[in-house]
Amino acid sequence: MTEPIRLAILGCGAITRSEHIPAVSAHPGVQLVALVDTDLPRAGALIRNRGLSCRAVADYREVLGQVDAVVNALPNHLHVSSNMDCLRAGKHVLCEKPLAITAAEARSCTEFAEEKKLVLAVGMNRRFAASHSLLKLVIEEGLLGSIQNYDFQYGGAFDWRSASGFYFDRAQAGGGALLDFGVHMLDSVIDWFGPVSAFDYQDDDWGSGIEANLFLDLKHAGRFGEIPGHLQISRTFGLKNRLLVRAAAASAEITVSDPEVVVIHRAIGGAPVSQTLQMENFSGGSPYWRQLDNFVQSIANRGKPEVDGWQAVRVLELIESCYAHKRRIAEPWTEIGAESRAGSETSSGTGGSETRT
Repeated sequence: MTEPIRLAILGCGAITRSEHIPAVSAHPGVQLVALVDTDLPRAGALIRNRGLSCRAVADYREVLGQVDAVVNALPNHLHVSSNMDCLRAGKHVLCEKPLAITAAEARSCTEFAEEKKLVLAVGMNRRFAASHSLLKLVIEEGLLGSIQNYDFQYGGAFDWRSASGFYFDRAQAGGGALLDFGVHMLDSVIDWFGPVSAFDYQDDDWGSGIEANLFLDLKHAGRFGEIPGHLQISRTFGLKNRLLVRAAAASAEITVSDPEVVVIHRAIGGAPVSQTLQMENFSGGSPYWRQLDNFVQSIANRGKPEVDGWQAVRVLELIESCYAHKRRIAEPWTEIGAESRAGSETSSGTGGSETRT
């Protein structure tokens, strides 16, 4: 392709402001035609503040005849309808995660894109951090020895500056911390270690609302054998914010604060040492720029999406299974009052039949 891809960005929330606009502005193969948001003043202000030469539009359907592709950064519950509208109009789609809020809806989008022979890519920006490819190479080359297990933690007080606040409404978000950030972690561990064969899931949604904390134990059955792993996510307090892969000869660590490197921990002559690995000649730009470039190259038939619809379906199916078979995280401090009341009732003869015999 010699002409730039004409692009519209749907949604002018935080992720568009902080990541998609800088990536699009820096990519020579893309021409930004429109920012789309029902809040036109917000879209217009963003255009002025960033010095963009594009239109502000309230309804994405107004510009589908003027673009080749869209970046869909609308709230989760709007993904499936807008994806399908864009695909019906013959437009390629890069959709922010999650592709949809149910696996069935994600499957429908994916099947329709295949039928129309259009690119449907899913925005898993962490796949485009250098450490993701590097860890895969480290494992495949056997630098760690046989993999024993992994521990993956991500947590902190929720501070994302959401423009709409849809994250806190299950009907709009589809879920809480697992669907929001867990999709990234699950996408990565499945890509590294293989399909999930078993899991045990706990969260704190108390049977309604959305979860802020969760524990997920997994077993993978892939080409490296059976590998157990543990995921923990919190929106309320800080965790170690790193992946640690334990293996027979060494361990490997990726930190959230430096996602471009992999640190290998091992012993030499009985002394513990660490070695930092980084990719040479890795494509420049941010992970979002690399993600956009992968989308552009896929449209030009020079590759395929790093994360396609079928990979998103696989992760959403696992998340739905977790929600369907969840257990509540033990919170013993919430039971203290109940135990005291139960003891008082028993001593006063107002307990159940077993206590009155």
